Amino acid sequence: MKKFFFCSFLFFSILAVSQPYPAAFGLRLGFASGLSFKGFINQKGAIEAFATYQLMENGFGLTGLYEHHNYRVFKSNHFGVFYGGGMHIAYYLGGLYKNRELIIYTENTFNAGLDFIIGLDYHEPGTPLNWSIDVKPMYDFYNAGFRFWDGAVSIRYAF
Repeated sequence: MKKFFFCSFLFFSILAVSQPYPAAFGLRLGFASGLSFKGFINQKGAIEAFATYQLMENGFGLTGLYEHHNYRVFKSNHFGVFYGGGMHIAYYLGGLYKNRELIIYTENTFNAGLDFIIGLDYHEPGTPLNWSIDVKPMYDFYNAGFRFWDGAVSIRYAF
Protein backbone atom coordinates (compact mmCIF):
# COMPACT_ATOMS: atom_id res chain seq x y z
CA MET A 1 0.00 0.00 0.00
CA LYS A 2 2.87 2.36 0.81
CA LYS A 3 4.36 1.66 -2.63
CA PHE A 4 1.05 2.59 -4.27
CA PHE A 5 0.90 5.94 -2.46
CA PHE A 6 4.55 6.66 -3.18
CA CYS A 7 4.13 5.84 -6.89
CA SER A 8 0.94 7.94 -7.08
CA PHE A 9 2.69 10.87 -5.40
CA LEU A 10 5.65 10.53 -7.77
CA PHE A 11 3.37 10.32 -10.84
CA PHE A 12 1.37 13.44 -9.91
CA SER A 13 4.57 15.30 -8.98
CA ILE A 14 5.99 14.59 -12.43
CA LEU A 15 2.74 15.79 -14.04
CA ALA A 16 2.81 18.98 -12.00
CA VAL A 17 6.25 20.02 -13.25
CA SER A 18 5.84 18.97 -16.88
CA GLN A 19 3.62 21.98 -17.71
CA PRO A 20 3.14 25.43 -16.12
CA TYR A 21 0.11 24.24 -14.12
CA PRO A 22 -1.68 20.87 -13.81
CA ALA A 23 -5.26 22.21 -13.88
CA ALA A 24 -7.17 25.50 -13.77
CA PHE A 25 -10.77 26.61 -13.20
CA GLY A 26 -12.33 30.01 -13.86
CA LEU A 27 -14.34 32.31 -16.10
CA ARG A 28 -14.61 32.48 -19.88
CA LEU A 29 -15.70 35.93 -21.06
CA GLY A 30 -16.77 36.32 -24.69
CA PHE A 31 -19.70 35.74 -27.02
CA ALA A 32 -20.45 32.59 -25.05
CA SER A 33 -19.52 33.37 -21.43
CA GLY A 34 -19.43 31.00 -18.51
CA LEU A 35 -17.18 28.58 -16.65
CA SER A 36 -13.97 27.05 -17.96
CA PHE A 37 -11.95 24.07 -16.72
CA LYS A 38 -8.60 23.04 -18.20
CA GLY A 39 -6.63 19.99 -17.09
CA PHE A 40 -3.42 18.66 -18.57
CA ILE A 41 -3.32 14.95 -19.40
CA ASN A 42 0.32 14.93 -20.52
CA GLN A 43 3.17 17.39 -21.09
CA LYS A 44 1.56 19.10 -24.11
CA GLY A 45 -2.03 17.86 -24.17
CA ALA A 46 -4.94 19.31 -22.22
CA ILE A 47 -8.67 18.78 -21.97
CA GLU A 48 -10.78 21.94 -21.70
CA ALA A 49 -14.48 22.10 -20.94
CA PHE A 50 -16.84 25.09 -21.04
CA ALA A 51 -20.33 25.53 -19.60
CA THR A 52 -21.60 28.72 -21.21
CA TYR A 53 -24.56 31.00 -21.76
CA GLN A 54 -24.97 32.93 -25.02
CA LEU A 55 -26.79 36.16 -24.29
CA MET A 56 -27.31 37.21 -27.93
CA GLU A 57 -29.01 33.92 -28.82
CA ASN A 58 -30.45 33.03 -25.40
CA GLY A 59 -28.83 29.59 -25.28
CA PHE A 60 -26.93 27.29 -22.94
CA GLY A 61 -24.02 25.19 -24.15
CA LEU A 62 -21.45 22.60 -23.16
CA THR A 63 -18.17 22.28 -25.05
CA GLY A 64 -15.36 19.75 -24.71
CA LEU A 65 -11.99 20.26 -26.42
CA TYR A 66 -8.62 18.54 -26.71
CA GLU A 67 -5.82 21.11 -26.95
CA HIS A 68 -2.16 20.81 -27.90
CA HIS A 69 0.03 23.34 -26.04
CA ASN A 70 3.45 24.62 -27.11
CA TYR A 71 5.21 26.74 -24.51
CA ARG A 72 8.55 26.70 -26.34
CA VAL A 73 7.38 28.70 -29.37
CA PHE A 74 8.11 31.97 -27.52
CA LYS A 75 11.04 30.39 -25.60
CA SER A 76 9.10 30.72 -22.37
CA ASN A 77 7.88 28.26 -19.75
CA HIS A 78 4.81 30.38 -19.00
CA PHE A 79 3.60 31.79 -22.34
CA GLY A 80 2.61 29.67 -25.31
CA VAL A 81 0.18 28.87 -28.08
CA PHE A 82 -2.48 26.19 -28.17
CA TYR A 83 -4.76 24.70 -30.79
CA GLY A 84 -7.19 21.83 -30.95
CA GLY A 85 -10.73 20.71 -31.48
CA GLY A 86 -13.76 19.06 -29.98
CA MET A 87 -17.55 19.11 -29.89
CA HIS A 88 -20.39 21.15 -28.46
CA ILE A 89 -24.05 20.75 -27.63
CA ALA A 90 -26.40 23.63 -26.96
CA TYR A 91 -30.03 24.37 -26.20
CA TYR A 92 -31.59 27.65 -27.32
CA LEU A 93 -34.79 29.21 -26.07
CA GLY A 94 -37.05 30.25 -28.95
CA GLY A 95 -36.91 33.53 -30.77
CA LEU A 96 -33.22 34.45 -30.96
CA TYR A 97 -31.29 31.45 -32.37
CA LYS A 98 -30.56 31.57 -36.11
CA ASN A 99 -28.76 29.13 -38.40
CA ARG A 100 -26.31 29.93 -41.23
CA GLU A 101 -29.11 31.09 -43.54
CA LEU A 102 -30.18 33.50 -40.77
CA ILE A 103 -33.42 31.60 -40.27
CA ILE A 104 -34.67 32.44 -36.78
CA TYR A 105 -36.12 29.51 -34.83
CA THR A 106 -39.26 30.59 -33.00
CA GLU A 107 -39.39 27.37 -30.95
CA ASN A 108 -36.84 26.08 -28.47
CA THR A 109 -34.17 24.15 -30.36
CA PHE A 110 -31.18 21.86 -29.85
CA ASN A 111 -27.81 22.24 -31.57
CA ALA A 112 -24.66 20.09 -31.83
CA GLY A 113 -21.46 20.33 -33.79
CA LEU A 114 -17.68 20.58 -34.08
CA ASP A 115 -15.42 23.21 -32.53
CA PHE A 116 -11.89 24.26 -33.37
CA ILE A 117 -9.73 26.50 -31.20
CA ILE A 118 -6.50 28.46 -31.44
CA GLY A 119 -5.15 30.82 -28.81
CA LEU A 120 -2.48 32.12 -26.46
CA ASP A 121 -2.03 30.86 -22.89
CA TYR A 122 -0.13 32.60 -20.06
CA HIS A 123 0.53 31.44 -16.52
CA GLU A 124 1.92 34.12 -14.20
CA PRO A 125 4.99 32.74 -12.39
CA GLY A 126 4.66 32.75 -8.63
CA THR A 127 0.88 33.22 -8.71
CA PRO A 128 -2.04 30.85 -9.30
CA LEU A 129 -3.38 32.94 -12.22
CA ASN A 130 -3.80 31.62 -15.75
CA TRP A 131 -4.93 33.83 -18.65
CA SER A 132 -5.81 32.84 -22.18
CA ILE A 133 -7.28 34.43 -25.27
CA ASP A 134 -8.71 32.34 -28.07
CA VAL A 135 -10.71 32.20 -31.27
CA LYS A 136 -13.10 29.25 -31.65
CA PRO A 137 -14.90 28.69 -34.99
CA MET A 138 -17.82 26.24 -34.97
CA TYR A 139 -19.60 24.02 -37.45
CA ASP A 140 -23.07 22.75 -36.53
CA PHE A 141 -24.41 19.37 -37.64
CA TYR A 142 -27.89 19.86 -36.26
CA ASN A 143 -29.42 23.07 -37.65
CA ALA A 144 -26.31 22.82 -39.75
CA GLY A 145 -23.72 25.26 -40.92
CA PHE A 146 -20.71 27.34 -40.08
CA ARG A 147 -22.20 30.00 -37.82
CA PHE A 148 -19.63 32.27 -36.24
CA TRP A 149 -16.21 32.77 -34.73
CA ASP A 150 -16.52 32.63 -30.98
CA GLY A 151 -13.72 34.42 -29.19
CA ALA A 152 -13.04 34.86 -25.52
CA VAL A 153 -10.67 35.75 -22.74
CA SER A 154 -10.40 33.22 -19.93
CA ILE A 155 -9.20 33.99 -16.42
CA ARG A 156 -8.59 30.90 -14.30
CA TYR A 157 -7.22 29.89 -10.91
CA ALA A 158 -4.48 27.29 -11.40
CA PHE A 159 -4.10 24.51 -8.85
